[in-house]
Amino acid sequence: MTATNPGPAHSTSEAPFRLTDSETNPMCIYLVKNDSKGDKLLFRYPFHSFGGPVKVSLNDHKRSLHKDAGLEKTARPHDLTIFTDDVISSLFAVKMELCDRKFELKVNNVRFIGHPMQLQTGGNESTSGGGEGGNKKPQSPSIIMINIVFALDAFARRQISNCYYDLSKILGVALRHEEKRCAYLSSQIKDMLYIHDTMANECDLDSSTDNNKHFEKILETSSLALDLKSVFEGVVTNGLIKLKVNDWVDVSFCLPHKVHHFYRDGQYFEPESINKCLKGLRPYHGLLLMAERKVLLDNLPQDSSPSIVRLINMYNPVKSLETLSADSDLTLAQVFNIAGHLIYWGDAIVIFPLSETNMYAIAPNVPTERNNKFAKKFEKRFPGQKLLEVMSEFSFPTSLQYKMCPIEDKSSGSTTIQMLIWLLQHKMLLQYHTYVYFMPSSKGLGYYNDESEFHDYNNKHPSEAPMTTYQTLSENWLQLSSGGYSSSMSSAEEMFHSLDEDEQIALMHIPASANPDDFRLLMRLLKQGYLSGEHHLEEIMYLENIRRSELLKLLDKFKDVLVTVEMEDPIISNFYSH
Repeated sequence: MTATNPGPAHSTSEAPFRLTDSETNPMCIYLVKNDSKGDKLLFRYPFHSFGGPVKVSLNDHKRSLHKDAGLEKTARPHDLTIFTDDVISSLFAVKMELCDRKFELKVNNVRFIGHPMQLQTGGNESTSGGGEGGNKKPQSPSIIMINIVFALDAFARRQISNCYYDLSKILGVALRHEEKRCAYLSSQIKDMLYIHDTMANECDLDSSTDNNKHFEKILETSSLALDLKSVFEGVVTNGLIKLKVNDWVDVSFCLPHKVHHFYRDGQYFEPESINKCLKGLRPYHGLLLMAERKVLLDNLPQDSSPSIVRLINMYNPVKSLETLSADSDLTLAQVFNIAGHLIYWGDAIVIFPLSETNMYAIAPNVPTERNNKFAKKFEKRFPGQKLLEVMSEFSFPTSLQYKMCPIEDKSSGSTTIQMLIWLLQHKMLLQYHTYVYFMPSSKGLGYYNDESEFHDYNNKHPSEAPMTTYQTLSENWLQLSSGGYSSSMSSAEEMFHSLDEDEQIALMHIPASANPDDFRLLMRLLKQGYLSGEHHLEEIMYLENIRRSELLKLLDKFKDVLVTVEMEDPIISNFYSH
């Protein structure tokens, strides 16, 4: 059985935003139970940060819940010492009616997030070890509530608190499964309660005993406590959690805010960007793995889908998703799903397949200090190469073909390609695409404000105006229609008539308009909406099945009315700082 977070579908936010670590990192994780014997805080981590709880009565604390917590955002004292163990257990041990739904409690500057679960214990023969074997102890069934709660900054954004809610739910589902399978949770609770009772007696005999000793002892003996510690440290360090509850249930979880890094201080990845990326993903896009193939395969869970393994084995940065689909013998929908999984977990980013015609430039906010950690890492990976020198070659959008030696191997194994891949993996280069705008002369770029000016120009330069009037163009269409171009030219003529008069005049002056093939292609692209600056050349090539050379020739012939702009693909730029 594998428990994983639901992924990007649950995100509901906007563009990348700025956060602090206090907003993304939890302050503490709690495990609370409630059954017929009462409620109890079984474990919390970290426990040394509390420095000994301050005695606050439950009634006083409940009264504080009704007070306005309107503190300034700049002052956020996260004082967890006011919450004694008894207060915590009373607050988090909710009634059975509130189980299996979201638990959220805000007290002053702290927001507590969890997913309480009701489950039946002791119904099966339990084993003391939770695995195979052990002493079987028949127990009578009983109902118990457990709640795994995270303490967060009260001002943490909703997207972040939702992630921790999902994590609490996933952990609860894993424990419910293990309780049903082998009474694992009952065994762990019994061991924790025994340590609590034993240490409580020692505290009564010796008042100097550290109040956190019982949690330390639990951490030494309980596998569940170790798992909760691993969860806390995972989300704080890199946002990744991969563990086996009771050496049986795989629990995998990812915090996209921590997994995807930006160079700009305080800017964190927005999960909604993944949704935008997946919605805009096209078959001509490609993938770039963020780690070596072997490392990625070794980190996959044991029960991973064979489709993921097959796609990773067939991966190559020069392949499009459509090519990967054919090579891996997978449907395009499967490839898109696997790509979304890899992107969400930070194992891959979206790129356009590597090609000589690709243009790259330095990405925004990349570190350019001498001897920074990335420079040292780069020099270690490519001896004799200097990171800043290589980056300086991409100060302006530069085509890859100008960086390749004529005799250099152009495969993905060449040194130049490997350096490019390294820079893309570290998001230091951003690819630029050519977007096309249809800009007739009278709309801002050209030479004529009305038809009279057009005729004046033709009278002065008769050799440069192969079609001097609209009637001449119409005669050409009639001749072309009789020559087998009836359907296509009819569509082109219809598109031409839909243009404004000044746009028609600008086109009539261009000699290439007399060529039926060029004119039909231009009208087709214009009719499909490709010349509005929203589609780059690679997308037009794929959708219309046009060769790059043919498209570039068209741009050159109609350069008086077509303007090209170099910009990044918005789908890919979501993974870069702004």
